[in-house]
Amino acid sequence: MPIFYPQADDKLAIMWLAEGVSVETAVAPLPEGTPFVVSENFDLDPDFLDAYEFNEETGAVLNMDKAKGIRLDQFREARKPLLEALDVDYMRALEVEDSVAAAAIAVRKQELRDVTKLPLPDSLDELKAFLPSALNP
Repeated sequence: MPIFYPQADDKLAIMWLAEGVSVETAVAPLPEGTPFVVSENFDLDPDFLDAYEFNEETGAVLNMDKAKGIRLDQFREARKPLLEALDVDYMRALEVEDSVAAAAIAVRKQELRDVTKLPLPDSLDELKAFLPSALNP
């Protein structure tokens, strides 16, 4: 059974209540006055744990702006090897003075850079499913 409470850095902390341990014993190490919520379920998305914030009623609530930031970081990681490969292709095109290929590669690189500028969905399920076409293999 999870116990949710806020950390000093505004991140959500999750403590698991072990069998046979009382809630009072589990929360005793927390600073005095720290709010906490004991929950019957744990339905937080593990890929977006850093996007959740403490909520005194439910224990945890999703901050969609943080979730979008996490998704953008995932896009950045996904495009990194693609950009690195295109950098090599671009240099090869320059070496052989193939301006047409160099221009096409430059366009493709810009498409990859622009994936972080696209509007993102406002629901977590849609956000998880959203993948810019520039990142599709």
